[in-house]
Amino acid sequence: MATLFSMLRRKPRRTPQSARRIVLVHGASHGAWCWEILTPILTSYGYEVQTLDLPGLGDDPTPPAQVRLADYVDRIVGVLKSRAEPALLVAHSMGGLPASQAAENASDHVARLVFLSAVALKDGESMGGLSLLDLPNSASQTIRPSSVEGAVEFDPDRAQDVFYNRCSPEIAAKAKARLKPQAATPIGEPVALSQERYGRVPKSYIVCADDHALPASAQRWFCERGDIGRVREIASDHSPFLSAPRELAYIIDDEARVGRLQ
Repeated sequence: MATLFSMLRRKPRRTPQSARRIVLVHGASHGAWCWEILTPILTSYGYEVQTLDLPGLGDDPTPPAQVRLADYVDRIVGVLKSRAEPALLVAHSMGGLPASQAAENASDHVARLVFLSAVALKDGESMGGLSLLDLPNSASQTIRPSSVEGAVEFDPDRAQDVFYNRCSPEIAAKAKARLKPQAATPIGEPVALSQERYGRVPKSYIVCADDHALPASAQRWFCERGDIGRVREIASDHSPFLSAPRELAYIIDDEARVGRLQ
């Protein structure tokens, strides 16, 4: 209880450039549920936190065969435009794909884009075109065909070690049970990013050092080749929102305070 109290008691420091709204975008096969431990911590800091289910994931009933990248992007843009104030947009893993396009389409509503062990693409690239499936010791090695049309899925017997290797057994088991088949089509669709819109959005990257899903070396590669202004690191698995929520909240708070400053 003392630990939880100290987590909730901490208050953020803000500057006039601070973002007071945070939009959280989950990754492949997950849903808004993955933020349920992190969200009340950020809320206790005084932020408005908005989460969402990408189409076909979480509690969204859309059949994966009907899901396109544009559907993901529209869902994120709708949340971004639901308030006048620009938001800190935090994207996890595959969520970096639609979040980047959303930052292009609604750049005036994004104070900063934060990639959390996420795919960070350049104009014209697709996630499937980056040969991430060739990475050893990564989540790509656990992907298998799904019985659900238009989808792939992760081997549940390996999901705990891949996604939740630093989580408690109880949290990992609960999370693994909530994974859903992942629509395949958006993975192969390219983004269209311009310097005029996407390029002017400040960007940060949070490297997860003990990540078994997207190796830290691959995360650093995304940082080195992109216009990432700030690179942070957290000693966590691929799911710090479950395994290290207090530490992740501290970093997100810091990124929100930076706002549009590099």
